[in-house]
This record gives sequence, C-alpha cells and structure tokens, in this order.
Amino acid sequence: MVNWSGTQGVTTRRLFQPENEEQLQRLIRWASQAKQKVRPVGMNLSPNGLALQEGGMLSMTELDGIKGIDKEKNTITVQAGARVSQILAELQKHNLTLENFSSITEQQIAGWTQVSAHGTGARIPPVDEMITSMTVVSPAKGLMTLREGDSWFPWMRVALGSLAVVQEMTLKVRPRYMLHERTYCCNYAELERDHAKLLQTYRHVRYMWVPYTDTIVVVVSDIAKPGAKAVPALPEERRVEPLKRLLREMQPDCGSLEGKNFAELREKLLVLDPLNPDHVAKVNRAEAEFWRKSSGERIADSTEVLGFECGGSQWVLENCFPCGTIDSPNLKDIKYVQEMKGIIERERIAAASPIEQRWTSRSSSPMSPAYSKEANALFSWVGVIMYITSEDQAPAIKEKFREFAMRHADLTFKYDGFFHWGKVDLAFHKGDRRKTLQENIAKKFDVKEFAGLKKELDPHNVLGNDITDAVLWG
Repeated sequence: MVNWSGTQGVTTRRLFQPENEEQLQRLIRWASQAKQKVRPVGMNLSPNGLALQEGGMLSMTELDGIKGIDKEKNTITVQAGARVSQILAELQKHNLTLENFSSITEQQIAGWTQVSAHGTGARIPPVDEMITSMTVVSPAKGLMTLREGDSWFPWMRVALGSLAVVQEMTLKVRPRYMLHERTYCCNYAELERDHAKLLQTYRHVRYMWVPYTDTIVVVVSDIAKPGAKAVPALPEERRVEPLKRLLREMQPDCGSLEGKNFAELREKLLVLDPLNPDHVAKVNRAEAEFWRKSSGERIADSTEVLGFECGGSQWVLENCFPCGTIDSPNLKDIKYVQEMKGIIERERIAAASPIEQRWTSRSSSPMSPAYSKEANALFSWVGVIMYITSEDQAPAIKEKFREFAMRHADLTFKYDGFFHWGKVDLAFHKGDRRKTLQENIAKKFDVKEFAGLKKELDPHNVLGNDITDAVLWG
C-alpha cells in the first residue's frame, strides 16, 4: 500500500474490503474480539500515510453509495467510501453543491472529514462542519448513530479514523453557484495594506508566495453578480514563455516544448538541479513572471474554480494557526510567511514555489487543528513543499525537505499552531523533536478526553497506528 505521492508505503499483512454494511459490522466485531488491526483507509492520499498499518487495513472502496438527497433540508446522505468528486457530480444533477472543498476532489468523504481537511474562506469552516449526522461502527459498542447535540458527535467528526469506522454520513449542501475569480500579483507592502479587506470582502482567498522573489500571487473569488463580465488572462502558451525560455537556456537540447503546460515545464526545470538554491531561485523567478502574465479574471462554476493544480509528486508539510478574528485579523498570518520566507532565503533552502496560504473559520470539533470556542476565530493554513523530481534524487530530496520542514515546524509552534493531520510526519520528529511534538499535541488538544473515548470505544486499539498512538500516548 503506497500513498498518492509515493512518499509513504507499507506491506500490510491483511487487507479487508467489505462489500456491504453488514459485512463491515461483522468485521469490526470480529476484529475487536480477535485483536486484529483493521486501520481504515480511503484513497490513501495523505502525504504522511495516516491510514497505513502493517498489521491490517480496511478499505472502504465498495461502500461508496449515494443514499439520498433531501432538497428541503439541503442535505445529502452518503456511504463513507464515496469520493468527493462523485458526491459533487450527483449534487450537480439537482443543482446543488458542497459549501467548499479542497484543491482536489478524489478523497473519500470519511477520510476527508476525519482529518478536518479544508478549502479556503475566512467565513467557511473546515469540512467536518458540513456533517449533520453520522453512523459509525465502533469495536466495543458496534453500530451507533450520532447527531448534532450528542456529546460524542463533535469528537467523532474528527477522530483520525481511530475511534470508530464511519459507515455513512449526512452532509449539509447548498444551491449550486458561479464564482467570479481574480488573480493578480503584489508585494508584501501592498499585501499588508490590503490583507484584512481581502479576507473580509471575498468568499475565497488564497495566496501563493514565491521564494527568492518579492512576488505574492493573490487569488480571490466571490459569488458572481448577474451580468458580470471577466477580463481574461493571456492564453497559457504566452504565459509559459518565461519557463520555456529558461529551459532552453539551461538545456539547449530539451527538444520540442510545444503543448507543455506550466506544471510540466516547472518539473522539467527543477529536475535539472532540484537541491541547488541558486537554480531553484532562477526557476522561481521564471514562475513569478508566469504569474504576472496570468493576471486576469474568470467566471465559472464553483467546482471548477475551487479545484486547482497542485503540481506533481511532492513532500509537503502544512500547518494551521490562529490569526485573530474575521472582524479583526491580527496580521500574524502574513507575518508568519514573511518570516518563513526570510528563513528560506537566509539559510539558502532550495524551496520551490509556492508557499501556499489559505484560511478557514473555526471548527467546533475538538480534534480539529482549527478548533476554537470563539465563533469568529480565524485560522491560517500554510504549506511548504519540495517536489520529488526523479526516483534517483528522491532520498536526497527527502533529507533536505526534513530539514526544511522542521524549520516550518519550529515556526508553527512559535505561532501557537499545529499541523494538518494528513501531513504531520513522525519520521521527521526524532529524538527530542518527538517530545516537543507530543508536548504541542497535549497543549493544542484535549488528549485525556480523546484517550478516554478511545478506551471506551476501541479498547484493543484495532483501529490505531503509529500516528494515532503518538497523539494518545507519545
């Protein structure tokens, strides 16, 4: 079993794949009695291999049904293995859609919500807040249906797959809508001036910071007004010219570049010398020019606008930290990235573009990185990456990314944040760093309450793995 980016893998002794809900319930009952590991796995997209367990894994692929849509209540009920793309396609038939989603849509709905994944929008919470009820199967208590108001409900929404196996859930949906998106570039002084207004004005806001340049790419969108017209960007063949020009300079025998898109050209450039900071800086400067040429607008369905290119195989570490309220952002969010960017350039880290930054409102699920009791709390999510450009370079890239990621981790703790559950990598937290990680987990989350629920619902830890064990016991 290997995750999407190829960064984590395990040979599991047993892989269970129930074909219906009755089989699932029998399996969990038997696994608890036999003390057999059945770690649930979805599409295995998490960069940290959150679902991997060599003792045994449970695939929910066959339990992917759409059970029904309630147009009066604006809800959809789905089985845990349904993919986000599948749900969106079904909703579109009824002129409905999800409130928000992440940049890709291939996640299974249970895995997506169990880690409190997110899209972007200062007034839009992480995706676990879409859930209005859920049916789960716990090793000790069997089948349970939980709803808003039940004491276990907020804990079960974000449980990392370690308290029970999600069987089905009901989600809030909304009428389908069009977005008017604008992309432009600015520098830090301009961003500092406009930042609060952008978060308060637009439904969706995303920044892409380009290391070794003063360029920040701003992507904002709001529900399109009737009759609105967009000023389109240049055609892509003209926008990618800076990357093509640099590639021809560095590799005159690169052959035809006709039809190559932005992501393909960037990968061709990075693979030439991915750990040389001077080389990566040149690639980043070409990318900054690409984004300046990409300034423009578009009006399209929300499902098209909210999905975007994430690049190829990569190491990534993403965090989440508080940054005031929507009414009063404290600017710690942009100061954070400016500080991270300074570390990159001062320490000559071969950090490719972008440093991606997004926002959400709070989650009321206690294990969400964006958990807060403050209804108007604002959270920033920042991700750093290194692309895995070739198999022979992969070990060296991993080691360099580990060093880079730990600088990001140090800054995360300084800003009172934690990591996206699908991206925190225990292999990078060795020795004293593991202790620091555990201290920050205990500081951020009510670990004692979570451990108590774990003992009651899964006393033999058949649903756990190294990552969930680290959360509970260090």
